[in-house]
Amino acid sequence: MSWPPRRILVGVDFSESSRAALSAASGLARRVGATLSLLHVVPDALLFSPSPEARAAASRRLSLLAEREAPPGTDFHVRKGDPTLELVALRDLGDFDLVVTGAGHMRSMGRFVLGSVAGKLLGYPGAPLLIVASTPSGGEFKRILIAQENPRVTSPWQKIGLALAHAERGEVALLHVLPPRGYLSDRHHVDLEPQRAPSRLCAQLAKLDPTVPAQVVIRQGEAGNEIAVAARELDVHLVVLGAERNRPDHGPGPVVNRIARSGVPALLVIWPERESDEEFAEH
Repeated sequence: MSWPPRRILVGVDFSESSRAALSAASGLARRVGATLSLLHVVPDALLFSPSPEARAAASRRLSLLAEREAPPGTDFHVRKGDPTLELVALRDLGDFDLVVTGAGHMRSMGRFVLGSVAGKLLGYPGAPLLIVASTPSGGEFKRILIAQENPRVTSPWQKIGLALAHAERGEVALLHVLPPRGYLSDRHHVDLEPQRAPSRLCAQLAKLDPTVPAQVVIRQGEAGNEIAVAARELDVHLVVLGAERNRPDHGPGPVVNRIARSGVPALLVIWPERESDEEFAEH
């Protein structure tokens, strides 16, 4: 995992949300000096095989988009097949540090329609995934909410969220969600000393980067709901959290699913580096 990213891959389907994703990725690439690659996948459904003309038209359209809205030197690729699998294949082959995609149907009201590329990508751990619904004015992520489940140890997403805030000259809200009252579990993701969580989180912030303006927020309830509510109340530009471990044949986990459908402008999902990096679990 490399941050700031050196190579950024953007999935483009020419939708409004993918244009927002390209805008966010282009701005970030310019600010951190990363290279940008665009990928458009022409669907290869059972009853439809894309013609050479269709692929050529998509290539021309992608080339024009790169010329108008991406940094100089941006390259682009047009493939046919399943968009999710092609993105994952190019991500791994090209050793990209960040994948950016539009939210698409992630903002739908029902989980059963979450067949979007963004939702499916959550089943393939790898480089951090930035899901964009809209970009803030100026294109910078100035207000960032980091969801931190375990106040006793730092997490990869906590480090990346603070590094991003530092680079964007922004501010951070570090959120810890306590389980609902009466919740009983012997799983280690539950903090057995919740009264000490604020001081522990403040100590983490001071150790990782004391120069970033930050506040600690403590809430109690279901993780997905509380993160979404806090993001809305604080009017953040970006939510950063750890990924739940999902299988490719499943949709997003309950926490990411809830947050993505809540209408947050952007969501940065980081996979745990080790099994001991505990992910959010819906209580």
